[in-house]
Amino acid sequence: MGGPLQASWLEGAATLTAVPKTKGHPVTFGLPVPWNAGAGILELEALVPLGAEGVEMLKAAAVPLGSAPLPTAKGFPPKVGVLETFEDFPIPPGTSDVDGFQIVVGRKGEGSVPAFALVYRMGGVRYVTIIGHGAMLCAKACEGQDVVEAAQRSYLAGLSPFVSAPVR
Repeated sequence: MGGPLQASWLEGAATLTAVPKTKGHPVTFGLPVPWNAGAGILELEALVPLGAEGVEMLKAAAVPLGSAPLPTAKGFPPKVGVLETFEDFPIPPGTSDVDGFQIVVGRKGEGSVPAFALVYRMGGVRYVTIIGHGAMLCAKACEGQDVVEAAQRSYLAGLSPFVSAPVR
């Protein structure tokens, strides 16, 4: 696992967004993705939630390169911003954080997802990158967020030995 989009520190850079009072309705959630550290254009194929409990993914879309990131918000699709089709979305090589991009995910339910697997291809090679940015959706207040964050770090630490990342 890894490839040109893989972040260097999996569990050390883990982030968790808590979204209270969703009442099971859809939520727009943004996943920040590092820049393409490869030498060629890559194309997105699939996004798979890892370790999800109580939440389901509705759809993923790409925020156009160079656009401002979309905030986490109730409802999906988002009422602001422009989205592009996720499948086959091209990502050119980059050189710094400003060349990263965002994937927007629609999800609903009550529970959490600690990470996502991003499947993409460059040339004839398929890669799987682990994105350690998770979410917690709560029908009411988000109690126990510290427990969910600790479980997320533990989950990512278990994957870390299997991930190789480019030098950034």
